[in-house]
This record gives sequence, C-alpha cells and structure tokens, in this order.
Amino acid sequence: MGERFAGRTEIVQRFLDLRRDDALGQSYLFAGPEGSGKELTALEIARLVNCRQPEICAAAPACESCLKTLSFQHPDIRWICPAPASITDSEVSDLFSRKRDDPFYQPSFVASSEVLIGDPDRPGAFTVRSLLQFLRVRPFQGALKTAIVADAHRLRAGAANAFLKMLEEPPADTLIILLTSLRGGLLPTILSRCQVVNFDPLAEDELSAMLGALYDIPVDDAQAFSRAAAGNARRAASYRLPMARAMRAWAAQLLQSLADGRRGAAQVAAEQIHKGIVPDGLAEAAEAAAVSRVRIGQAKELTEKRERAIRLCETLLLYYSDTMGCATRGEGWRPRLAEDVALIRDLAARRTPTGLLHDIEAVERAREGIDRNLNIGLVMAVLFQELSHAFQKDRAATGA
Repeated sequence: MGERFAGRTEIVQRFLDLRRDDALGQSYLFAGPEGSGKELTALEIARLVNCRQPEICAAAPACESCLKTLSFQHPDIRWICPAPASITDSEVSDLFSRKRDDPFYQPSFVASSEVLIGDPDRPGAFTVRSLLQFLRVRPFQGALKTAIVADAHRLRAGAANAFLKMLEEPPADTLIILLTSLRGGLLPTILSRCQVVNFDPLAEDELSAMLGALYDIPVDDAQAFSRAAAGNARRAASYRLPMARAMRAWAAQLLQSLADGRRGAAQVAAEQIHKGIVPDGLAEAAEAAAVSRVRIGQAKELTEKRERAIRLCETLLLYYSDTMGCATRGEGWRPRLAEDVALIRDLAARRTPTGLLHDIEAVERAREGIDRNLNIGLVMAVLFQELSHAFQKDRAATGA
C-alpha cells in the first residue's frame, strides 16, 4: 500500500480547513457512487484530524498516530462495515490485515450482510452497540473519537434507530462519517442530522494517479484499469488481481462461444458458477493461485459463490458496454478494454443496438437476482439462455 490513504484531496483539505477554523461539524454523510473514493477520503480525514502536525504528515505520515491509523490500530478511530452476527475475532483481525495491505479490500460477506445492532452484553466488533460504546469514551490519543460506517444504507432498522440517538446528541470531541452509495436507503431522520458531502465518479487521470499512489503497478496498467473502470476506484483496483484477470478471460470466452452459437459452453459455465469455481485453465492462465478452491463452511462457501457470480456479471457488463460503444459511436469510440479490441469489434459487427440493450438488461437483472439471494445456478442458466437467444436473433438480422 502507499504511504497514505490517497482520498479526494480537495475534500480532505476542506475538512482540515474547517478543523483549523474550529468550524468542523460532528456528523457527515459522504454520498456518491460505488468507488468514488468516499472510504479512503474518510480514512484520510480521520488520520489527519487526529494528527498533531497534519501539515508535516499530510504527504508522508511519520508520527505514531498516523502510522497507527494506516494500520487500522488507532485507539480513537473506528471503521465498521456490514457483517454477519457470526463473524469471529480472527475474521475481524484478518479483515484489517487485508485492508492494511489494500484499503480497497472488501470481504465477500459485505454484499449479503447488514450493519447490526449487536448483542447488549457482547456486541460484535462491527455492530452499532460496539460503535456507540466506542464513541462514548473520551479520546485516548487523538483529538477526536472518529467513527466511519461503510455502506450505511445497510443499517438494519434497529441499528439505525439506535444510531439515530447518537446523531441527535453526539458527545463532545466526536466525528461521525457515514458512507453510502444509496442515499435513499437511509432513514430520513438520519439524513436530516448529517451534513451531506457529495462525491462524483473519479476522473480517469485522477483515478490513475490514485492507483499509482496506492499500488506498485506500471503507469500503463494504472491508465488501462482507470479507463475500464469508468470512475469506479474499487473496481479499478480489483483489475490488478488474478481473479479479475480470470473473470475477464472467462467472460471473453463465454461471449465468443455465444457469438459462435456454441450454447453448450454457456450451459457448462452456469454449472461451474453454481459450484462456485473458475475453469482451471483460466485460473492458471491468470496466475490465480489466490483463487484455488479451499474447503470452507457452507455459509461462507455460498457467499463466495455469490460474489464470484456477481463479478462475472459485472465483467460481462463491461464487455457489453464497450461493444455498445463500438457499435454506436463509430470513430468516436474509445475502447475501455484496449486488450480486447479485436473481440469487441467482432462482437459489435454481429450485434444490433436493440439486441445489445436487451442483453445488458438481462445481465443487470441476473446480478440483481443474485444479490437478492436467488438460486445462483438457475439465475445464470436463464441468463445464458436469454443471451444465446439474443445472439441468434442478431445473427439473423445482421447476416454475420
């Protein structure tokens, strides 16, 4: 990881100015699309408002407080996210270890979990009761007890109501930052008690610079990942991982099979997704030792399957988006998948805009269905059947 959280510089500076002028509020909502830098910005603000010399540590953290923040060990800074009630201390420790190496890391359980209120006697680390206990204690080392709640729109009703009381009368010397990509999912009473800071998608050059600051990757790769991610920093960061390379290879293979009328490949893919696996050949080609299949508990195994299926849907949408751009923009098309230009051009020549729109909507429905915990194998089998039928119709229409 880089030497700092590399959040949105202008927003971080705005908070530092407010802090300097003694005008900093206590409750904020960072609202914007997924991957717009909300979390890194909140973490960077938490680091610097608790630093005794932020002017010195802004670019190169050196003090004990900043180093603790970067390692998620600061006693006055707490970050929580949606998590199952059954999460163990070792899993929490593992999560923070992974986030120390990669602040964009997101555990697979987040997509299917909520922020819970927690047991009254033994609240878990990522529960609202635990967070409230944290906020009620005066700062130990820093200036402000700082709480960051990721995916605040996933606060369960009881947790949201309990948290609302804290927002109504926060203790002195506290800073609360809620993060959301779905403002409508929050209680209106919570919204009314927070100052809203809006986040736009990251510009390509800004995102490329952020990737360069966080990861030791070549400039050309950072630019390619930024272009493909369309402003989503979390997605761009994921493109450097073996799993993302495997998914791109798999999605490209599936689309080529569908274009060629080989429906059996899609049926096999649906079965593989149901089993939660990536084809061995693609995993090896992508250097995917990290995606080798390890036996895990049934609940966690299902979560991993769901995450993998969602990733494949998102990757398919990326290919469809680029194919639509190639088919409709002519000379103005700027490919997002530069390495797959030949495939994209071939697909665009065989498709109609109407057929592509149908497929995009079908993939989005499948992704939503998986997110709602529908049967993964059935959802993907229906999806591939729809995609195959659409390819057949376009083949007849285009003669390709």
